[in-house]
Amino acid sequence: MKHLQHSLLQRREQLRRIAASLHRGHTRDLPQLDALLGDQEVIRSFNDEELKDLILVIKHHRPDLALHLLTHVRTAKDRLSLGNCLAAIWSRIDINAAWRAITASSLPESERLALRSAMV
Repeated sequence: MKHLQHSLLQRREQLRRIAASLHRGHTRDLPQLDALLGDQEVIRSFNDEELKDLILVIKHHRPDLALHLLTHVRTAKDRLSLGNCLAAIWSRIDINAAWRAITASSLPESERLALRSAMV
């Protein structure tokens, strides 16, 4: 148990370091981001404020991964606020990809509609 928990702490710290590196404009760690954000145990260990910080950094580099993180934000108000910000940025990059990803996401229907309206 202690080994597994230690491993979780290491993975959380690695994700925080990658986010800090991305925030400084370094993109060399982007390939590692996929694996860490695919680790449900790591993602579930973050609270809403920590997820918000990750989303605000990652949205510029990988909006698809930021949307994935958004589905883990527990507070609907925060999810909607962050989602509107993400949709506005992503629609400028690739509106078709944003539309498909939001449609396929596990967000509640009302939130998906709100994000689509934020894209236009």
